[in-house]
Amino acid sequence: MNWLLMPLLLLCLSACSSSGDGDDYVDPTNPNNASKTKLYIYVYAPQDAQSSRAYDGDVDPITNESSVYSLQIWAFGHDSHNLLGYYASSQPSTLSTANPYELIQMTIDETYAETEEASRENVDVYVAANVENSNCNVELDEKMTQEQLEAALLQKTTADPFGVTSPVSIVPANVGLPMTGVVRDLSVTGSAPVLRLDNGSGGIATVYLVRTISKLRFAFSRKTGGETLTINSIKLNTEMLPIAEYLFMTAGAPYNRHTCHIKTESGYDATTPNLLSAPLTEIAENEDPVIYAWGYYDEDSPEAAPQAYEARIETAAASGNLTQRYFYMRESDKLLRGEIKYQIGNDEEQTTTFTMVDAGGFSRNHVWTIYSYLAEAKLKVIVAEIAPWRQTEQSYEFYNW
Repeated sequence: MNWLLMPLLLLCLSACSSSGDGDDYVDPTNPNNASKTKLYIYVYAPQDAQSSRAYDGDVDPITNESSVYSLQIWAFGHDSHNLLGYYASSQPSTLSTANPYELIQMTIDETYAETEEASRENVDVYVAANVENSNCNVELDEKMTQEQLEAALLQKTTADPFGVTSPVSIVPANVGLPMTGVVRDLSVTGSAPVLRLDNGSGGIATVYLVRTISKLRFAFSRKTGGETLTINSIKLNTEMLPIAEYLFMTAGAPYNRHTCHIKTESGYDATTPNLLSAPLTEIAENEDPVIYAWGYYDEDSPEAAPQAYEARIETAAASGNLTQRYFYMRESDKLLRGEIKYQIGNDEEQTTTFTMVDAGGFSRNHVWTIYSYLAEAKLKVIVAEIAPWRQTEQSYEFYNW
């Protein structure tokens, strides 16, 4: 799954006369259309893996994890904070297809568009995809100020979006996973009716959409013909997930594996509910559970290991050799810890634990896989470890989605 490969947005300003809500292209040479200047946004949503961080590697998204169902874009003056343009669409997006390109046309303020380039204010552009009340418990619209967007939160209130109270184990149908992107203080070059958001070297600037949440995967197996295995509960320890995280990444804080965008003053969730809605009683079996442990597969080619391991786990689950569950959660800057309660045959319930290797590893847009298999009358826990590309029992890391 390739989380880092979120939709990119290539922005350029130009002129035409279709409305900013997704109408078809209208010829800008038509004099009846000349009065409306548009912000053209060329959207590209790659679906394949991309090695943007060689140390960790990336993995491809599974079905619907990259799907875009709704899109909103705001352009503000960097100094004035005035809204210069807004776009919204809830139509089926070509960003989710095999040819993931889409031309967005957003009406831009005419006074701004007519301003001479030398005097034109720089802009800040905010993009939100799949951010809806039904999945995020937040509503964004054309009346949002820049200050409100900067302060917008994915947070636990009476609802708990992507938290532990009501765990999200599948991608919300027809809504998707929330993604955001923002660029700040970029110049706009050219003159009306053709303008562009400048990348500093004469090209068109790019806005990257990044999932605001991360994914926790648990996979289980047992040896063919061995004892039965039941997973009774999976819990995170208390105060592992923040109560609130910012939807948009804050200025001066880059996207990387240890930079989280959390409203720390809101605190952390003190509850520890069972992530499973019911015990897992039908744990898949296979001839050799060890081969699905991180580090066993493709250990001689560590640069390819994250995607190769991802594909191996997904293939095994699809073929019935593994049992797995996903949980989509808010990012966390904590050293994640938790426990798994299980039962072998009719024996008494036992407990095993899991822990990440370092705090901040569950920042947004990452996957953390915990694989457990039955061996020697106990549940062995092996967690995906990216840095130093080797498998050691009870060693933990994560990788890009």
